[in-house]
Amino acid sequence: MKAPLQSILIACFVVFITACSEKEEKAEKFTISGQVSGFQDGTKFYLRNLATDAVFDSTTVEKNKFRFEGHLSNPPEQIWLNAMVDQKFIYTNLLIGNEDIKVKGDISDFPWNVDITGSKIQENFNYLRDITKNYDIKRDSLVQSFMKLPQNKKQEIGTEIWREIGKIDSVTTALRIDYVKSHPNTYTSVIELGYMKNQLPKDTIQKIYDKYSSEIKESKYAKVVEVFLRENISEVGDEYHDFQGLNQRGENIKFSDIKGEFTLLDFTAAYCGPCIQAADELVEIDKKYSDSLTIVSFSLDPKKDVWLKSLERDKVAWNSIWDGAGRYSETSIKYGVQGIPTFVLINPKGIIIDKWSGYGKGSLLNHLEKNLSSK
Repeated sequence: MKAPLQSILIACFVVFITACSEKEEKAEKFTISGQVSGFQDGTKFYLRNLATDAVFDSTTVEKNKFRFEGHLSNPPEQIWLNAMVDQKFIYTNLLIGNEDIKVKGDISDFPWNVDITGSKIQENFNYLRDITKNYDIKRDSLVQSFMKLPQNKKQEIGTEIWREIGKIDSVTTALRIDYVKSHPNTYTSVIELGYMKNQLPKDTIQKIYDKYSSEIKESKYAKVVEVFLRENISEVGDEYHDFQGLNQRGENIKFSDIKGEFTLLDFTAAYCGPCIQAADELVEIDKKYSDSLTIVSFSLDPKKDVWLKSLERDKVAWNSIWDGAGRYSETSIKYGVQGIPTFVLINPKGIIIDKWSGYGKGSLLNHLEKNLSSK
């Protein structure tokens, strides 16, 4: 009788281990099952990382359905689920972990009224989205109205449109702050706090931050707030923050060892459209100001191979530094980077004399000529 009993125990143990393995495997992947209408068969849907703007997966609609399956290495992630239909960007936002997600809606429901279920984290995100939705829709409509104006009308009519947008932004900011304060232990709360940290007193931010669970405090989203509370965020007139990372030759270098007489610090990423547009002008500046200015780029790409390929594409001959932390790098947080590209101009004494974000043709040269011509 002992042998059969032993066999039964071994079989039960194998079943138990198999069940646990299946559970762990299931917990380590996400699925996104879509049930949509209004999209033709063959329409491509993409998953785009909101932090990097990089597409990391795609699939096609077949008989009103689509499906994604994959793994998120550092969940939860902010993701755009998007498609292009008649040259129109159709999207909705996800905030998910390795979970089973269901997406349901008509093409007309994107982006605001898509039904997304299966994730508690997403439910919290949806709750805030529903609070501000009507204002967000109106804001989008006003922005589209401005974009459609002829150039000669943008100054005259555009001023009033942006005044209305400003009023909407004031209301939605108040609603988001209220959400952060009243939902002190959600990923949505800490993400929003990171976005709005410059609009609240530090002692208020500290009180909100202290209420987060250890799990949330360990997240990359909380790090934005933690570094903001701990460090002096660099602005014009401040001394530069030193940092280090790998350059494209595989050398671990410190910024202080390579900065020049004047230094232009360029925060960038491979998939950032304006960053790509700025590349040619940076090459021109590197040649024009070679005797007095050193360019140093800092990459917010989380993947090393993506960063290195972008350097070849953009003909980067100067030092580019990478630390693998993406937009959640302490360096970008310390320099107060809210969007990219962001440029920081540092004088020979190590003082920041100019700082700006965005790119338009000639804007880099204009900033440098303004700051360097009188030096």
